Amino acid sequence: MITTRLVPIVIFATLQFPTVQAASPIRGQLLYENFCHHCHWADVHYRVNGEVDSWGKLLHMVAMWQGEMHLGWRAEEVADVASYLNWVYYQLPGDMQ
Repeated sequence: MITTRLVPIVIFATLQFPTVQAASPIRGQLLYENFCHHCHWADVHYRVNGEVDSWGKLLHMVAMWQGEMHLGWRAEEVADVASYLNWVYYQLPGDMQ
């Protein structure tokens, strides 16, 4: 049984350490198809000597391009789109699915 003295500690710990949600490739697909797909065709992701060769670089590229387009995505949305792209095109280790 939790005593009333522990309740503030539990609430504080919950606020300080929120749960980490796995990236959602399904949400990423929706974002990609609505905001990116009109300029990006599949061949963009199959370039020889492409810039994306790690999960970190994929996250960086998605974050960079959403910034260029002034989309204002949160980190979760960037991770969702990166997860979708990784699922469909890259299959890089380290994905947060």
